[in-house]
Amino acid sequence: MGVSPATVLNWIKLGRLSATKSNGRYYIDETSFNSFSGDLAGSGLLQSRRNKSLHNSNYVPNVYIDPKSVNLKTVKALIEHLSGKGFDLYSVLTLYSNALLNKALTNKTVVKELSLEANKALDSELLDLFPLKYIKGEDTLGLLYLSLRRLSDKKKSGSYYTPFFAVDTLVGSIDIAGRSVFDPACGTGNFLLRLPDDHPLSAVYGSDIDEIAVRLTRINLAMKYGVKDLDTLDIIKKNIVVRDFIFSDNAPSCDILLGNPPWGYGYSSDESGRLKELYLSAQTSGKPESFSLFIEKALKVVSKSGSISFVLPETLLDADFHEDIRTVILGKSHVQNIHYLNEIFEKVQCPCIILTLSRTSSKKISTHDIDVYKYQKKRASLFLVDSYSVPSDRIGKQSFHILANNEEYEVLKKIRSAQHFTLKDKADFALGIVTGSNKAFLTDTEKTGYEGILKGKDIHKYYADEPGSYISFTPDKFQQVAPVKYYRAKEKLIYKFIANEPVFAYDNKCTLTLNSANIVIPKVPDYSALYIMAILNSPVMSFYYRHTYKSVKVLRSAIEDLPIACCDHETETKISELAREIVLDTAQNSAKVKLLNSRILELYGISANELENT
Repeated sequence: MGVSPATVLNWIKLGRLSATKSNGRYYIDETSFNSFSGDLAGSGLLQSRRNKSLHNSNYVPNVYIDPKSVNLKTVKALIEHLSGKGFDLYSVLTLYSNALLNKALTNKTVVKELSLEANKALDSELLDLFPLKYIKGEDTLGLLYLSLRRLSDKKKSGSYYTPFFAVDTLVGSIDIAGRSVFDPACGTGNFLLRLPDDHPLSAVYGSDIDEIAVRLTRINLAMKYGVKDLDTLDIIKKNIVVRDFIFSDNAPSCDILLGNPPWGYGYSSDESGRLKELYLSAQTSGKPESFSLFIEKALKVVSKSGSISFVLPETLLDADFHEDIRTVILGKSHVQNIHYLNEIFEKVQCPCIILTLSRTSSKKISTHDIDVYKYQKKRASLFLVDSYSVPSDRIGKQSFHILANNEEYEVLKKIRSAQHFTLKDKADFALGIVTGSNKAFLTDTEKTGYEGILKGKDIHKYYADEPGSYISFTPDKFQQVAPVKYYRAKEKLIYKFIANEPVFAYDNKCTLTLNSANIVIPKVPDYSALYIMAILNSPVMSFYYRHTYKSVKVLRSAIEDLPIACCDHETETKISELAREIVLDTAQNSAKVKLLNSRILELYGISANELENT
């Protein structure tokens, strides 16, 4: 069905699929399956972020090209016109690519060599109704191709468009002059099109497994360089080819490899087995990650003094799953720079980076500087908001994140040097309830047999709002639920799961929580839950967290690593009592919070100015 087992299990629990359970496995009734799957595509069940792979809607990426371009509006109108009419993708591409070729190039022989052949003839009236303009450096054909393809195809192939401003940021960040450039997953050539106009065509290379995309790249480059003869065209044909970069042995050895390699490509079991034999980064319990393979392969084929610059998901920097590729990177290259782009893809919640590596043995130079750039996205632009350089010994295989400049890093070391403990193995953690369908289980009014349940938006530092939602607690009907004892604990901390800093509330009412509000029950001798909450909510810990971790989610692993200051019994008691007073205040007393935070600063031996001025 193209959805996860957890989703299918949830549909069974909700009664949308009929199934029987035997020996720990579910067996779906065939009649139920056929009826349900037949209605699936037209239902709302495929609209969620995780289930878009079966959804049939066409999708026009708004910032693949400059939104000011006249072509964006035209492509949107064209897609709307074609929707529901059973159009042939290749025939539409043929019509428009050939029309643009004839506008941009004068040599008819070159045009003929590059022209596509339609599967079926289309009325050229489309060109009059929805005319596209040739704009040098703009991947108009790529926009059209991406828009015509099903979103499900892009999801399954691990292919997402790269906004033009991210392409420009990458191309502008590396020294390209006099160096050969290769995009091993070039798509329709959007990165190669943005190279400087005076860059030699003979030094431009690209490959992709998508034959249509490769043909469009050739057309794009021929128009960019104004190809006038077959000899020049032969350079393009030789340099831009259909090739599986990961499995092939004949990739060119260029000075620069750049682009946006596929993420999460769905390799078959047989392919995964072969990859484990070929790549160190494929030695994982799950299926190999395609962007990791591209990095490892790029390090093999780039010239000895060359560099690699890829757009990648930010999770590469610190996720446990990607430790193998970080180890490969450290062993075979230097990290030159990291550009934090944040979220650049439409409708995809995935912070991104540009990672640039140089192929130089780490054994030759003990340390070097890594340049860090932080950006803020505003509409269709990236604005640089901070930059700094730090020594390379700041990164290791556990994490490549560099969120603090050198001054901020000194404060982090000072916080960490204070005598402290962590919650690792000293607390119970529990996820809030995953109902599987909040619409079905939650109500916004109290009913007999229902009780309040807290959401992430209800959680604040020290306290939680009165619940605005109510639920009948029937654990066997929910998609995921923790052991009841954690929800019913006489004393627990509830934290906001989606946040950029720790936000913990105190609860002694056995309140239920949804999965946007998770639970910690500290078990640290001589330290109360109130004391631990006070430390976690303090400006000290906020500073430490924001300069150490970068995630839209507050993860258990991060909470377990936070350094909670030790103190004597008298100090612990005073801080706990003050925290209790703050919890009980109906309106937060800023004077008490300020006093509490100043006492916590003393525990770490730092001043408020050190936090504010770094």
